[in-house]
Amino acid sequence: MSEFEFEVIDDKDVEFVRRGRKSSVAPELVEMLKKLPKGKTAKITSMAGNPKDEKTYTAHKARISATLRSAGKQAGKTVRITWTPTGVPQVSAK
Repeated sequence: MSEFEFEVIDDKDVEFVRRGRKSSVAPELVEMLKKLPKGKTAKITSMAGNPKDEKTYTAHKARISATLRSAGKQAGKTVRITWTPTGVPQVSAK
């Protein structure tokens, strides 16, 4: 006798929990991206990082980029993210 108990179910009956944290994006950021016209870029100085901090800057850029992409998705736009040499993210709508 096996120690495993299992039940075969239909694919439509599969239950699951999403992995990771639920992203929370500031509604003001989503609204700004909704109103951002093509051909314009928003420079978001409040999300700047310090490029001289080699230990945390890469992670900071990844975290902020993910937040901006999520906000773009909620705004119904595909966004392009570029960074200034001083560590400020710039977002434009594609």
